Amino acid sequence: MRIPVIKTENKKGKARMKANNGKGNNPLRDEWETPSEIFDPLMKQYNFNFDCCADNVNTKLENYTEAFEDVTQCDNHIVCWMNPPFSIAWRMFEHFFKIVKKGVAIYRCDNLETALWQKVILPNCSWVFIPNKRVCYEGLDGDGARFPSALIGVGLDIPKGLKGIVLKVINNEKRL
Repeated sequence: MRIPVIKTENKKGKARMKANNGKGNNPLRDEWETPSEIFDPLMKQYNFNFDCCADNVNTKLENYTEAFEDVTQCDNHIVCWMNPPFSIAWRMFEHFFKIVKKGVAIYRCDNLETALWQKVILPNCSWVFIPNKRVCYEGLDGDGARFPSALIGVGLDIPKGLKGIVLKVINNEKRL
């Protein structure tokens, strides 16, 4: 499913996206898919076996749910992947950190001072990996997101095979 994106041209005549302006919880971004260049190396390293926030069109894995909040437990053998819908990211991250023992999520990281980052993500994650370039999400037209994205891990080693910076959490006491 392609998301309609309003395009304008910059001074160089290149198209640029408009759907990603404004608040981070924009429902126009809910269907953006993680690009293979990010997901494939992660899949090779972690062997994910459950996609927390997917449907039959955008899932990356055979096992997925469209109703993640209804999942009550993820055993130690389950390694989760989550690209939450932007419009309900807070709820999805709260639930992710409550039930997931091992997993990786992707989310925008243009402002780590937001309440979501400060109250939910940073106090509960094991590490944050910020790729060295902007992620060009699949399922939309345009050159990619204007904001940087981060991978957020819990219970797993830091990513290998991707270029970027790792932020490690020190004295992490889960708050959820």
